[in-house]
Amino acid sequence: MEKTTKTFIYVLLGIIAASLLNVFLGGMMGYAIASLILAIVLFIGKGDNLISGYNTASEEEKEQYYIKRLRLVMGIFCLLMAGLTAFINTIGVGVFVITMTLLVVLLIVLCNTWAKK
Repeated sequence: MEKTTKTFIYVLLGIIAASLLNVFLGGMMGYAIASLILAIVLFIGKGDNLISGYNTASEEEKEQYYIKRLRLVMGIFCLLMAGLTAFINTIGVGVFVITMTLLVVLLIVLCNTWAKK
């Protein structure tokens, strides 16, 4: 099976699992658990193909990044996203949206500066 097809199947299974967890646990806990699992996968070094844009980049484009730093940035982002999603009912939707927007901007800056050679 092609690498892109396998990645798509893994992402699809993750979305289905997160949705089922939401049904059983209530709220957004399924997505929080899915983000936590994704963070763990990135930290152990097995989730390179799950990083958007990196999986479709050419070898020349991939050589422009420190993959360990990119994994670290994406893993920390997923951990923060898991925490925010788990406590969305406590912190409120407005704080959640503002915090996620700031985190995404910080993620983009770090991926294009610190994680780039």
